[in-house]
Amino acid sequence: MPLSTNTYGTSTGIERLVGDVFVSRNITSTTIPSLIYIEGMLDQTAAELNRELQAAGYSVPVSTSDVINRPWLQSINEFGAAALVLGSMPMTAIAPGREDAGHNRMEMFQAFFNAALVTIKENRLAAGRSRGRLGATFAGSQEDSDGNRKLPLFKRG
Repeated sequence: MPLSTNTYGTSTGIERLVGDVFVSRNITSTTIPSLIYIEGMLDQTAAELNRELQAAGYSVPVSTSDVINRPWLQSINEFGAAALVLGSMPMTAIAPGREDAGHNRMEMFQAFFNAALVTIKENRLAAGRSRGRLGATFAGSQEDSDGNRKLPLFKRG
């Protein structure tokens, strides 16, 4: 399953974060978890990011020409997916003999992802917006529902 066009992260980014849990440090169709599973986790976390972006009034997906926010979203997408990947594996597979071995890293990745969702909700991202900050603010005369121009309530001078 190829990645969705709305996904920011890559399987290479996941290899960078959690490649040590794979025998060859490479994710393929035969590894556990497989490349298809990893791509599904990337799509899932990107969908969550895009849902929050859209709810906050941003245009989704964020354009590839946005050199400030696109790389940030890519890393956040990869952190979220890496947390899901680590959470899906028994910790004994990551470090035999230690039941708590991968939790700190998984929790760190999840914390990065959760902090990004808060950043988006608080409108602290300088990405393109589908409507401006004052997009729902109107001043002066407007048209009524029949298309007739309303007269202003007051005039200057």
